[in-house]
Amino acid sequence: MLIPKIFKPSLKLSKNLKLSKKHLLALGAAVMVGALLMPTANAATVVIDVRTPEEYSVNHPTGAINIPHNELLAKITAQGIAKSDTIKVYSRGGGRAEQAKSALQSAGYTNVEIQK
Repeated sequence: MLIPKIFKPSLKLSKNLKLSKKHLLALGAAVMVGALLMPTANAATVVIDVRTPEEYSVNHPTGAINIPHNELLAKITAQGIAKSDTIKVYSRGGGRAEQAKSALQSAGYTNVEIQK
């Protein structure tokens, strides 16, 4: 079995810690499995202002990114937003935020809220 160079245990490290290659490989595998399972535990919160760029430039919630509601589904994946992340959508009156929330939920985003 070929092991990528980044996962090969260091002989010097194994001698210093008195661990065998087998133990280091098992430890590395356990760390990788844990890393693969963590994204759901570390879900991010993203605020999306769904108004036009002109409205966004006048003022917007702190830390919000701007994706107009009519472009949201086409552009959200390019932002690296996971379907398990908490998404807060914002619009001035709330109508576009409601449309965005509905569209995101239909697309499989599970934690979508209206930012007040």
